[in-house]
Amino acid sequence: MIETDKIIFAELASMLAAGRELDAQQEMELSVLLDRYPDGHVYLRTIIENGAIETPVDLRNIDSHEEWKRFQTNVTDKVEDVVVRPNWKRYASVAAAVIAVLMLGILWFARNEQPDYIVEDKVYGHKNDILPNDEQAIFEVDGKVFRRLGRNELGKQPIASDTGSRKHKIITPTRSSYSIVLWDGTKVWLSPESEVEYLSAFSLAERRVSLKGEAFFEVAKDATRPFIVEVDGLEIRALGTAFSVNTYDKSEPQVLLTEGRLQLTARHSEAIIEAGYQADLIEGKLHAGISTHLEDALGIKDGFFNFNNKDIETILEEVKRWYGVDLDIERKMEPKRYSGSIERNVTLGRVCAVLKDLTGYQYLIEGNRLIVK
Repeated sequence: MIETDKIIFAELASMLAAGRELDAQQEMELSVLLDRYPDGHVYLRTIIENGAIETPVDLRNIDSHEEWKRFQTNVTDKVEDVVVRPNWKRYASVAAAVIAVLMLGILWFARNEQPDYIVEDKVYGHKNDILPNDEQAIFEVDGKVFRRLGRNELGKQPIASDTGSRKHKIITPTRSSYSIVLWDGTKVWLSPESEVEYLSAFSLAERRVSLKGEAFFEVAKDATRPFIVEVDGLEIRALGTAFSVNTYDKSEPQVLLTEGRLQLTARHSEAIIEAGYQADLIEGKLHAGISTHLEDALGIKDGFFNFNNKDIETILEEVKRWYGVDLDIERKMEPKRYSGSIERNVTLGRVCAVLKDLTGYQYLIEGNRLIVK
């Protein structure tokens, strides 16, 4: 990047990392820069997902007086044998770039000294406790980061609406969930590590979205335009219904239907299921039957962990995504299955207390790690 572009990009990136919204002019400037420097997409998305900016400068060990003297010495060395008119505009540009990098560094250290979701534990006896996930997401337009979304932001007003030809994507990173209302009135609840992609306006023939991860849909009724969800190797077609889709295990997507009727199409089979049924895609073939754990589908919407006939490894993977922790399992996991439920808005310490009573295992929280003994 040229110096001016570096300065602008650094300023915009620092605003997004701090959770501030860009105005229309700033969004346009960012879009131009990302078109000019494609590598910026990866950098910017990392910043927004993690709230972290990496810098090789350790500001804790910087002597600002010495750094300024070194900067002046370097400039003097380059011009002592040549009499030229100082290019103050360029020096100002370089200085501004240095300031921008230092500001990014300050933000990085401030945010990474300790994540704000790691809190003191005064109840459960762990080294610390961890708050439940945040309601936030990343909004992309045509594959480019547009901005970060806060609580209920999509429900207030349409974002970047146009003729309908642009692709919109909502992405929930680890320890983030989000609920949205699509242009037709369909409601979608996204679990952590999930994505839903759709056109900014649906066509006259159908309403089509694609999904990765897990989501619960309440489809707005429209008899003339079926609502279609594309997942790994599976197409789900509905007119007005409520159902969940789980694709965390990409080899076996699962659909749980709580209301209405669905038509499912896979590469080697088709099925129609009614409310109270579920369908699993196993090795390319659909297997449908009465569901014994519809609570899992409603849990996404209603905010509950429902451990209904699940083994502990499956339960811990769900906890890992929700709280954004690293799992450290120091014992052999038994194949036993468990049932129970707990609200998702409690701290990890509370969840560990329930799991201890349920399984008999020991659970320890240390920093961002969940240790199972």
